[in-house]
Order: sequence, then structure tokens, then C-alpha cells
Amino acid sequence: MIKVTELTKRFKSGDSIVTAVNNLSFSVETGQFAAIVGTSGSGKSTLLSLLGGLDRPSAGEVRVDDLVISKGSDRQLIKYRRDMIGFVFQNFSLIPNLDATENVMLPMEFVGVKRSEQRSRAVELLEQVGLKGSKQERRPSRLSGGEQQRVAIARALANKPRLILADEPTGNLDSATGKSIVDILRQLSHSSATTVIIVTHDLSVAQKADVALRLEDGALAAT
Repeated sequence: MIKVTELTKRFKSGDSIVTAVNNLSFSVETGQFAAIVGTSGSGKSTLLSLLGGLDRPSAGEVRVDDLVISKGSDRQLIKYRRDMIGFVFQNFSLIPNLDATENVMLPMEFVGVKRSEQRSRAVELLEQVGLKGSKQERRPSRLSGGEQQRVAIARALANKPRLILADEPTGNLDSATGKSIVDILRQLSHSSATTVIIVTHDLSVAQKADVALRLEDGALAAT
């Protein structure tokens, strides 16, 4: 379970203080598919960074299960990101000189999974997200945008995370491909008890979410 309490993030911009996230409180149950929607500059990506332990809040608390990540040490946050979080990005962020299977294997290398187990799990995950056969042996440049995002989702699942954070994962895709990616993420949350939080500007995604949060100027607004 994710519980956010009175979360605030302020930045200094020149002589001014900008409040990117303003006193947010909400919760997402384990295994739910949650959407955070809003226009550019509404605070969506800042909130995702706080949930992922990539940034620290100015005030408030982020609790994931029994861990209060907003108060964690640098070492605790590294472990949290490595062991509990899977990230999916708009630009896919795949390693260009590795094929699809090798990209999915990479996170497992950092936690000491045996090489043979890395490959078998990577193949299983790629098939789970719909990338099969010879495409698993292709480098990112030989895959479509939708196929690259499927690889990115499989990679995010590599270390069996409790939470997947997806930052505009459909932003570089056509509408039909984007819909299929959202469907994959939603199905994953319901079938594997992995919580998925997707940040998007697309209001139609909220219609498929178990929990929908809309941000305006860093604060929650009615959906």
C-alpha cells in the first residue's frame, strides 16, 4: 500500500519559491492501477519522483508498505529503488547496444541473479508483454516504439517490484499502441498484485484506472 500524507515539494526559482506539489494526501492499495493526470506543469512528474525516492519532499510523508521513504537515508533509498520499484519512461530508456532480452536481464545483474535464470525470466517477461520470437533478439533500433515500450515494461518487472511507476509511457506512441500499453500495465497490476501508478496528460487513461487523481498547480482537483 502507498500512503501519501500532506506531501509538499517546493523549489527555488530565481528569487521566487515554486510549490510543485502542494499538500497532497491520498492512498493506493496494493495491486491497484492508479492514474495521475494533469496538464504540463501540474506537478505530475515531481510527484512521481517523490514516490520513486528520486527526490525528497519539503514536507509531508510517503509510506510504501512499512517503509517511510520520505525519511530514508541515501542508502535506504538506493535499496528501495533497486528492490521495490520498476520505472517505465516516455522515451523507453533502453540500452541501444543490447538486444531486447539483454535489456530485460540487466536489472537482474545488479541483484546477483544467476545468468541462466536472468535469461529465462527475461524471455518469460517479454512473452508476457507480447514480444515473442526473433524480436526478443533485436536491438531497440530494430523495434517499433510500441515494441520498445513493451521491452521497457518487461525490464521494469525484472526484479519483481512491488510498485511500477510509469512516466508518460504512451507519450511517444500513436493512440492505438498507447491504448495497448495502458491495457498491459492495467492487466499486470491486477494479475500480479503489483501496484502501478501511471502519470499521463491523457484523461482517457483515468477512465481505466482503479484510482484517478487529477493535479492542478500541484494540488488535487476533482476528477
